[in-house]
Amino acid sequence: MSTAPPMRIFQILNHYTSPRDLDPGFEVLDNSSNERPDWYEYWPIRSFFSTGTLDETAFYGFLSPKFRHKTSLSAAMVRDFIAAADPATEIVLFSPSIHNAAYYLNVFEHGEAEHPGLAAVTARFLGRIDRTLDLDNFISDSRNTVHSNYFIAKPRFWRAWLALFETLFRIAETVDDPLGRELRAPTNYRGRQDVQMKIFLMERLATWLLVSNPSFVTRAHDPFAARARFYKLPVAIVCDALKIAYATQGRGQYKSVFLMVRNLRKLLNLQIRIGDGLGWRRVRPYLRELKSYWRD
Repeated sequence: MSTAPPMRIFQILNHYTSPRDLDPGFEVLDNSSNERPDWYEYWPIRSFFSTGTLDETAFYGFLSPKFRHKTSLSAAMVRDFIAAADPATEIVLFSPSIHNAAYYLNVFEHGEAEHPGLAAVTARFLGRIDRTLDLDNFISDSRNTVHSNYFIAKPRFWRAWLALFETLFRIAETVDDPLGRELRAPTNYRGRQDVQMKIFLMERLATWLLVSNPSFVTRAHDPFAARARFYKLPVAIVCDALKIAYATQGRGQYKSVFLMVRNLRKLLNLQIRIGDGLGWRRVRPYLRELKSYWRD
């Protein structure tokens, strides 16, 4: 019988969260002092890595207080999933309900739609580290998409992640750096403009690392388990499958059909929604099956 690897998985205790709201199966990373609210979860994660040494065989993770609500997963379920992974696995993804990202070629194109200007800022940041971003040919899919920092990883990935983020941190903290000013600029978020662009770039850099360095061995938990809007899932799953096919086989037909399907998504989603509402046998049974993947 194989032995489960060591795991240190934290939930971040924010100033607006009660300790009672956290899953007792996780450790607690205290950020209740809210020392640097502009850096959100990166600040306590950064502080953790600045002290002590890491166990090279262990998995480390830092999850938000909303993890159970967004994923339906308990600490025990997370640990069991990691324990069942191939021993070579270095990073485990728990990105929830990625049907919106599936409609886009990559997480940066999706980010540009949500936060105008993000793609250009990303390109300028990557240029600082002598890397480029080709939005038309950079493909991210359910095998490597990270949302909300919901991943658990071994130190080799965390070191690469931290080195990249520390570069971004230094730029953003430099007052007279033009790129730093762009990173600190507020952008759209849920109808407000009180979150800086750097946060939405940072959220996508983990995906960039995984796509850019396929040597990282990854396992993804079901990314299409959703608690609502199930009618969006069929088209999203088709789009994701086409992206995977294009990324692995390189045939342009897959990309062309992906672009066509994603451009028709509103019409297709409407038809699926109407079909479910009217009880069409060609629609409703399959949506019920998709609903069953979410377990409260």
